[in-house]
Amino acid sequence: MTHIFIPLIISIIFWIWIIRKYDKFEREPLRSIIFVLIVGGLVSVIPAGLFNLLFASIFDYSVEAASGVSLSAGSTWLFFGFAGFNEEVWKAAATVLLIRRMKQFNEPADALVYSMTVALGFAAFENIEYAINYGTATVYFRQFNAVPLHLGLAAIWGIGIAKARFDQVGQYTKTLIPYLLLAGIIHFAYNIAVFLFADPMLQVLVPSFIAMYLIRLAVKRIKRYAEEGPFSKVIICQNCKTPNQLDVTICNKCNHPF
Repeated sequence: MTHIFIPLIISIIFWIWIIRKYDKFEREPLRSIIFVLIVGGLVSVIPAGLFNLLFASIFDYSVEAASGVSLSAGSTWLFFGFAGFNEEVWKAAATVLLIRRMKQFNEPADALVYSMTVALGFAAFENIEYAINYGTATVYFRQFNAVPLHLGLAAIWGIGIAKARFDQVGQYTKTLIPYLLLAGIIHFAYNIAVFLFADPMLQVLVPSFIAMYLIRLAVKRIKRYAEEGPFSKVIICQNCKTPNQLDVTICNKCNHPF
């Protein structure tokens, strides 16, 4: 089992470093990150997996035979569509359950930090299942597409959690719905991409591009939230990216109002 857990641990360390790197003014305690990663990952991956299996059994869809199924098969579209929304909902629910009353959840950037951490835990436990069912090579392969995908999608509804906590005064369900729908649609597009291309190279590159693009957006949003948050010592102008002192009302360079 060493050959399974070593890449998993390396991946977890790397992504935790990335997530915390951009939350630079008031980083979350590492113990809180590890707690949310393990508990959030388990609380989300177990019900998501059970509901995926239940849906597959109802519609007589074989996950193991997916690679041989035609894209025209209705069960393929249904399953991948359901799985995308199902997994995002459970990850978001686990995140809200764990962090909404945490004293460490005190700035918008924290919503993305903890959302992506839960998603990282989800991906880690999911990768163990994939390694058992499909071989250890899948663990290495999924580090470059499935893992960043889960983190990037979590950043989408993590924005919803930030808005629910700091703008909508706890109205999580109502605020999160559009963000979950968007994440679910992107997740579905990622799942189905392998069937859209005959070239095996494109079957790898397109999902990986989607995942890495989402990660790029995620780290930019964490950085922006941190710079605009209550623990930043400067205000970053979103028009020209110039740092300004906290007591100014317009940008010193471009006069953009704050």
